[in-house]
Amino acid sequence: MNARYALDQIRRHWRDVGWWHTRVVSRLVGPALGAIHPLEGIDYMERDWDNLLILDACRADMFEETISTDQFDSYERVVSPGSSSPEWMEATFTGREFPDTVYLSGNPWIAKTASSTFHDLVNIWVDDFGVDESELEDNIVLGEVESADHGTVHPDTMNEAARRIHEQYPDKRLIIHYFQPHAPVCGYADGTRREEINHDLHPGAIREGKVTREEVWEAYQENLQYVYHYASKLAEDLGGRSVFTADHGELFGEWMRPFPIRGYMHPSRVRHPDLVTVPWAAVEHGPRREITAGSVTTVESDEDVVDERLRDLGYKV
Repeated sequence: MNARYALDQIRRHWRDVGWWHTRVVSRLVGPALGAIHPLEGIDYMERDWDNLLILDACRADMFEETISTDQFDSYERVVSPGSSSPEWMEATFTGREFPDTVYLSGNPWIAKTASSTFHDLVNIWVDDFGVDESELEDNIVLGEVESADHGTVHPDTMNEAARRIHEQYPDKRLIIHYFQPHAPVCGYADGTRREEINHDLHPGAIREGKVTREEVWEAYQENLQYVYHYASKLAEDLGGRSVFTADHGELFGEWMRPFPIRGYMHPSRVRHPDLVTVPWAAVEHGPRREITAGSVTTVESDEDVVDERLRDLGYKV
């Protein structure tokens, strides 16, 4: 069956350069880089924080180039245990229970990897999280509409949900998983949304020769400034110790030495330093809150809806 599947995939994609590139990187280059760069990832859940603000696909050097690290109480680079969202989630959450933590996600992969792990799991990309749409600010659209129509969940929507969830669970740690700076490019540094979301400025387009690395890097920086505009405000509103970090980084055509091949985007199981080195920026606003454990809840999601949302967000499932 595996051989038949492999032959079918080759038949379907043998002219697709991107498909071959992905297979070579994941099957050959990735394991070799793991031996060359034995980078051991940290345990995010064992670290000290009240609010963990995940900036999806934000590598450390981009964060340092874009966001002033002097403003934080502490800053360091850390190594992620995954080079993609599902790999990071599996390494961090699978087989574990965190009854003191509520996870709010703009990334649908969490529904596939950790549906019975937290005190509560709030899928912003599909739920309306109990909010009357008429109560929201004019520029906020519910996650279900955003992910279906635009291929992303905006950070102002995440913030609105996080404030409501914090009111509901004032004694729990919160993980807020934003989708930016991951493509598509959807906002500006001052927090305003783009009238038209740009789906073309992503690392895969560099490989295809459609855009330059500089264009995509600058677009990611702008997306990072956009999400940080809201994430920093949320950290102040929630109080306690907040950490800005990422699940993984991103490759923009870096050489995957010693192989004569460049890397793009964030394939799983690839221990390239730029792909797994992420920021860990901590700041405290006011007193720490007392965290108490409750029970673990199983949140079931419609598998077809999850896959549809992942496709909306540009993933192949």
